Amino acid sequence: MFKLFFYTGLYLQVLVVFLLTYFLTAGAAYWLLYINKKERLRGRKIQDREAKKQAIYREIKCSVISMLVLALFSLPVVICYQNGYTVLYSTIMPRGWIYFFGSIVICILINDTYFYWLHRFMHLKAVFPLVHKTHHLSKTPTPWAIYSFSPVETFIDFAIFPLLIFFVPLHIVAIGIVIGYNHFMNLGGHFGFEFVPVKWHRHWLFRYGLSVTHHDMHHSKVNCNYGLYFNIWDRLMRTNHRDYEATLQKMEDKIKNQKIHAYANDQRKNSCSEIHQ
Repeated sequence: MFKLFFYTGLYLQVLVVFLLTYFLTAGAAYWLLYINKKERLRGRKIQDREAKKQAIYREIKCSVISMLVLALFSLPVVICYQNGYTVLYSTIMPRGWIYFFGSIVICILINDTYFYWLHRFMHLKAVFPLVHKTHHLSKTPTPWAIYSFSPVETFIDFAIFPLLIFFVPLHIVAIGIVIGYNHFMNLGGHFGFEFVPVKWHRHWLFRYGLSVTHHDMHHSKVNCNYGLYFNIWDRLMRTNHRDYEATLQKMEDKIKNQKIHAYANDQRKNSCSEIHQ
């Protein structure tokens, strides 16, 4: 009975961490982009259509269910860590700082590869309706959609992290950075507003990074743009949408036009105030 209470309490602690992280970060992003700065950022909005309230409620409901599953999924991992059954370590030495930072980069690359091929698997006709359809109900995604998955997808999406924890020696801070990076990249991909400078995608190095537009097009076009962090696998496998570059150019023009209009409006307001004075 004591163990039952202990594990229940531990589960609730893990769940609270997930829920707080979700509601604080997704809520802050939604308030900033869709309420507080909505008009100012209109030129950066990727899709002209707006997400309906019912869709947002669904995203939140499905994300909360995912948190319940994820907390349950994480519980045995936490227990194993507490009992020393993982390969996580807590002191920098003897592996050193080079390994510390290198392990973070390697884990991010592993997860990017894992997700790309898993993502393509989930888009197979026989698999999609059973696993991935829930996430694609968000045609116009918002920050609330970051964990809007089916329970099965939640499990397989995050299965990579226990694998890393049990088989790759990682500093506890390093795995925290990898998980945090995953969360905020996922959040950014569902902003619905483009903030990555388009000119970066013409640079020989930065062109392998992802824009918000890239994942937004995955939601609106479906069978394309499968990458998570980078545009490496999509370029190698030629799964970028054929209009991706053109859409980026349109976004750049749209952002420039908004800046010109905003500047003209500011000048007009300043002229009017000078006349009244």
